[in-house]
Amino acid sequence: MGAGVSYSVRSPGWVLTYQSVDITSDISSMVLDIAYTDRLGAASGDLEILLEDSQKLWQGPWYPQEGDVINLTIGYTGEAQLPCGSFQIDELLLNGPPDTFHIRCLATYITPAMRTKRSCGYEGQTLTQIASTIAGKYSLAMISEADELNPVFERITQNQETDLGFLRRIATEHDYDFTIRGSTMVFYARSVLEAAQPVASIARDSVMRFSFKDRSYRIYETAQVAYQQPFAKALISQSANTSVSVPTTDNAKRVSRCENGQQAQLKASSMLHARNMVKRTAGLACSGSPAFAAGNVVTITGFGVSDGNYLIEQARHRLTRAAGYTTEIEARNLAE
Repeated sequence: MGAGVSYSVRSPGWVLTYQSVDITSDISSMVLDIAYTDRLGAASGDLEILLEDSQKLWQGPWYPQEGDVINLTIGYTGEAQLPCGSFQIDELLLNGPPDTFHIRCLATYITPAMRTKRSCGYEGQTLTQIASTIAGKYSLAMISEADELNPVFERITQNQETDLGFLRRIATEHDYDFTIRGSTMVFYARSVLEAAQPVASIARDSVMRFSFKDRSYRIYETAQVAYQQPFAKALISQSANTSVSVPTTDNAKRVSRCENGQQAQLKASSMLHARNMVKRTAGLACSGSPAFAAGNVVTITGFGVSDGNYLIEQARHRLTRAAGYTTEIEARNLAE
């Protein structure tokens, strides 16, 4: 017989720090489940850790303090891992028998100041400049890329809204999306995200579970935004038409504050895109990968008409004793 061939086996790996102290080796034998959820669309990520506590350490001398900071990276040993960011302990649960201790955490950047409603105005700035201003207020680094059309707004008003709520509103109105990972805000035009090259391919035979959904309700052929110019009595409107075939002739309409026709056109295109981009969606559970991060594009194959490139909207990374490292993703098809 010929010489044996050895194959390297990827070993799931993670690093967990508590109040800046690496506790990975101290708790590795106790960990039953680590789950990190990464989301696009300004929704905050979260972290959950389930530990067995037969020695009653977590309900005794190791009992955590709410508000303490946990940091996690996850992936495979010896490979680049996904930096999940920092989280504050929000909820503690003790269950049994057998004794288990559940730690639930929220992203540290969701501070009381971010949850405070306020009113202010931004003048002579683009969307990315407004996002940068808000990021700077909370000492967040900024990564951004604008669309070719990056209009300057004479004035945009934040009226009794939280900073994140305000930024989410104006971003979605103009076809932008953003997320915050750790101490960095990632603010991109949806067109830029969707034009990115796929980071990975997911074949049918590598998927543990799958679901695909096609919808026709609230899918539109056209969208129309009407606005009123100062001192004008009549409403002026701009329209956008879909470039792909849809099973409807419906027209989405809204009246919105716009400074000019260019802004109305941009809002109409954004509204049409936002309604139609969820026409076909996918949910997949597969072997874990740090590449499966919210905002990344993947190619899905082996599912017939559902094949294509998909943008990940949410990824849930899990490490369990039973299943190892897995990722569950929710994604939308980019052909829609």
